[in-house]
Amino acid sequence: MKIYIHNNNTCTRVKLFGEDVTNTFVKNGYTLVNKEDEADFIIINTCSFLKVKEDFFLNKIRNINNNLQPNQKIVIIGCLASVNKSAIEEISSEIITFGRDLDAIREYFNMPIQIESKATQVVDKLPFKKKFLYVFNRIFLHSKHIEYRLKRNKVCYLQISTGCRGNCSYCSEKFTTKLKSRTIDEIITAIKDGLSRGYNLFALNSDDASAYGRDIGSSLEELLQRVVELKEKFHITIPEFNPHGITEKVQELLKDKKFLYITVPMQSGSQRILDLMNRPYKIDEVIPKLREIKKNNKKLKINTHVIVGFPGETQEDFEMTKKVLKTGVFDRVKVFKFSERPNTLACTLPDKVSEQVKEIRAKEVLKIIKKINLKHFSLTNLILNKEQIK
Repeated sequence: MKIYIHNNNTCTRVKLFGEDVTNTFVKNGYTLVNKEDEADFIIINTCSFLKVKEDFFLNKIRNINNNLQPNQKIVIIGCLASVNKSAIEEISSEIITFGRDLDAIREYFNMPIQIESKATQVVDKLPFKKKFLYVFNRIFLHSKHIEYRLKRNKVCYLQISTGCRGNCSYCSEKFTTKLKSRTIDEIITAIKDGLSRGYNLFALNSDDASAYGRDIGSSLEELLQRVVELKEKFHITIPEFNPHGITEKVQELLKDKKFLYITVPMQSGSQRILDLMNRPYKIDEVIPKLREIKKNNKKLKINTHVIVGFPGETQEDFEMTKKVLKTGVFDRVKVFKFSERPNTLACTLPDKVSEQVKEIRAKEVLKIIKKINLKHFSLTNLILNKEQIK
């Protein structure tokens, strides 16, 4: 049997899930082909984090279904299959759907062989502007931070866990998968596998790194301790690190020069909005911790996410977000305009913010970050924030 998989246009952690699915099929005797019309099963790995992403994948599924041959089946995996399965079923009741559950896929297709955890390469085609920035960095700046952002094939990606323990009012990803962590021994083996293949930059991917290990009697602290004990020279990035997971032990471990880059999704500088979002931390406690982390590790850069236009966000709330950003503790900011997702509490909240106001606030955030980076003459940070490089 032959499979074709579309594994682009998603976040890295969902793309890694797609890699695991592909490898599982291949290990169990399926043949991977490069063209949809050659496949028995057309597998589409999907994202639904924002409505624009959901619409993109629904249109793609619709187009493929319209050109489907009689002997072909469409298989939808990833977040969309869990978040808005009914929209897929409206296209065709014949489409096979899964969320981010590899065991369920193996069971359905009767695939007995499981794959081993290993470091994975992610390849992206860079547009000309990003290629130029990468070459500029390689010649002049030599920044590992930019290399991590722009040259994915230089990075070894490790899926340390899927799922989180949060219950954010705006997030539909909690419907897609339960917390499932890989053992520390598996992860250390995967790092050593990557090192043996010449990699020295690793990304510890998860939906929420701070939740790592809670399902298997372990913890992020234990994992990071094992990582820093490795004698080899390499760098680590942690792409999703929710603020409530910054314990004293984690702060201590992040002093190690192996740690290059972490993403701490702040989402808002207003405690009132954070409470509406059901984010389990106090912003006034998080910022001092981040300051201390940067003080103790000068090479560590901190990325954050900000949602503008959350229901009920007033100008005063937004000013609080701006105030936090102006502290300069964040080196890069990814801005999201609030997008309603199905079956979330945020959909029901009053005082919706207009798209026009969202756009204005998003642009203001980017201007603030640009001014801060210019003030500190940080060309590296200017490039990291350029065109919201993902």
